[in-house]
Amino acid sequence: MIRRTEDSSDTAAFHLLKSSAARGMPCPCNDAIAAAIGRRGPASGASALRRLERSGAISIERAHGWRTVTITEFGLTTQGEDA
Repeated sequence: MIRRTEDSSDTAAFHLLKSSAARGMPCPCNDAIAAAIGRRGPASGASALRRLERSGAISIERAHGWRTVTITEFGLTTQGEDA
């Protein structure tokens, strides 16, 4: 059985975040994350972030409407609006 954090949608979300961090780009919004996993709406993107955070693949710090996502394995970060 595949764990939820190992499915292809979470892999796509992880690669989008890692790519953004590696390139020094802003953190993708929840809608962009949802599009990357083949879904619509910010709730789908937010759910993907929660699953990745629970799995330990990323950590998220939030403050004043902004989020900093750290790719745990590589120590890369990307920042952007928490939306």
